[in-house]
This record gives sequence, C-alpha cells and structure tokens, in this order.
Amino acid sequence: MDELITLGMIEKLIEDMPDYPKEINEISKDIRNNNPDVDIIAEYILKNRIFYDVFCNFNPDLGDASDKHYKLIEVVKKLDVTSLRNILFTCSIISLDKNEISRLIIKKIIMSSYICKDIIEKVNFYRKTSHNPENFFLYALFHDIGELFTAIHFPEEVEKEIRRDKNHIDLSYLNNIAAHNEVGYMLSKKWQLPSIFSYICLNHNKLEYRKFTADFIYIINSIAVSDAVALELLDYEIPFTNSWDVGHSIYKIGLREEDVYTESGIIGSAEKKIIRILNLFNLK
Repeated sequence: MDELITLGMIEKLIEDMPDYPKEINEISKDIRNNNPDVDIIAEYILKNRIFYDVFCNFNPDLGDASDKHYKLIEVVKKLDVTSLRNILFTCSIISLDKNEISRLIIKKIIMSSYICKDIIEKVNFYRKTSHNPENFFLYALFHDIGELFTAIHFPEEVEKEIRRDKNHIDLSYLNNIAAHNEVGYMLSKKWQLPSIFSYICLNHNKLEYRKFTADFIYIINSIAVSDAVALELLDYEIPFTNSWDVGHSIYKIGLREEDVYTESGIIGSAEKKIIRILNLFNLK
C-alpha cells in the first residue's frame, strides 16, 4: 500500500459518512407495532431511487403506472410486515453501494442476513425454540458494516488484498487495511444503532470468548455459520480455516452439519431462494 491508513484517517472518513436514514428506523418502528403508514412509506420509496427500483422488481407494473404513489401503496400492502421491514433495511445497506468492491461485500452481507434468518427458523423448528429470526436477520445485516466501509473508501487496496489468489476471493485479508471489527463499531456509533449492534460489530469474530453471555455466543455463532454458507455459495474463500471449525459453530447453535449441508443442497434448496433474493435487489 502506498499510504498508511491511520486511525485518524478512518475517524475523519466515518465523520463524513452520511447518517443512517432515520426515516427507516421510524418506519420500522411503525411496522413493528403493526401500524405502518403506507402513504409515508410510498412517499419515501418514491424519493429514493434504489428503494424504488427494488419495489419495481416486486411489481413490474409499477414503472408504467400513471399514479406511481397509488400503485406503490398497493405493492406495499401486499407485503407482510416482516418482509416489508426487512426489504427496507436491506435497501438502506444497498444504498451505500459505491463501487465494484463495495458491491461484492454487500452481496455477501445480504446473502448472510437472509441465510441467518433461515437458519434460525430451522433451529426453532427442530429444537422447539423461540428465537426471533428477524432479529438475527438484522444482526447479520449490520455485523460487517466495517468491511463495507473499507470497501467504499479503499477499493483499490481492498481488491489487491482479497484477490491475492486469482482463483479465490479471501475477505479475511481485509484486516490488513483496517480492522473491520473496530471500524464497524465506530460506524455503528456514528449511526446511533442500538448497543447490541455495535457490540456485535466489535466482537463477532471472538467465537469462544468465555466472558460473553450464552445468548451473545449464540448470536455470533449463528452469524459465523450464515457467513460461512454465504461465502461458500459465492465461491469465496472461507476465512479462519486453520483455527475455526464451521461444524463446531453449527453444533453450538443446535443443529447438525447435515441440517445445513443437506443432500438437496445447502439448507435444503436455500441457494435457489438466495438467487431470487439477489435478483430482487439487483445484485445479480
């Protein structure tokens, strides 16, 4: 690298990052309380091109509608509240896409979040537990925003590091540029995300740290499994292969390896579902 990337440089870049869209948080609260204002949601989507394009994928007729606001209200009403909330949060991450490298990271993040949700649903089914899959979706969605920040601001350096082997992309080399856990923590503070998210950003790679609560260990192992699955589906190199056993993390969250890597594919036919999701968000 030609220039040393210092903590001071990163702090300044984080200060210059746009605030996390508060409207999404407010809309999400209304949706969670089963009181969504579809007029406000439709207006917000119309003002934000990335959001609008995604909702056009839901309903191609939207683009040709004479009254797009009214048509958007129809589209929004067709979605269950959980799907609507997850789509809006996902779009907020996609709106940060700035270059080819950031898109590469975003694709992994989106895949990991939807896979994490599916994994928790499977755990609940097999173990009769009551984990909230939507919480785990959000944990996975925000856990690697430090990687995304680095890709946005240092794309050339990131590309040089992660493409050392021309046949594989290895995201673990990102930390040679900036420690993504610490950067993610700093960015989550900038965005005023709930404390659980900043804690996850900072500690999601410390899978066996004994001072963590059992609940937190469960969260970060769930994210670790979903990341491993996402990386495999993307044909990226899975990091920490010398010190981290994916099978152990699968066991820690209450599944067996054959529950994840099934005869019909990863998590059943989840890879087919993921392809549809990536198409929906224009991340082909």
